[in-house]
Amino acid sequence: MAAPNDQAVSAELQQFIARESQVAQIQSMIATLTEVCWDTCIQSPGSYLSSKEQTCLENCARRFVETTQYILQRAAHKADSSSTF
Repeated sequence: MAAPNDQAVSAELQQFIARESQVAQIQSMIATLTEVCWDTCIQSPGSYLSSKEQTCLENCARRFVETTQYILQRAAHKADSSSTF
């Protein structure tokens, strides 16, 4: 049987791992977004972004986030419906 202190440490460790996992997922998403949108919108890097490049990056990032949210919602919906038979 684990001591109460061990259980508190274990719960704290699980919370830490969950937070770090979320941070890693966000960092991965940002890296993917940056790579996809940069490759799509930037023709040749310069000292500044043109208004066309800025608009393209904004639209690309918005679409990326909206698509990611949609996919996550669909996955959650499928998980909910498959767990309720």
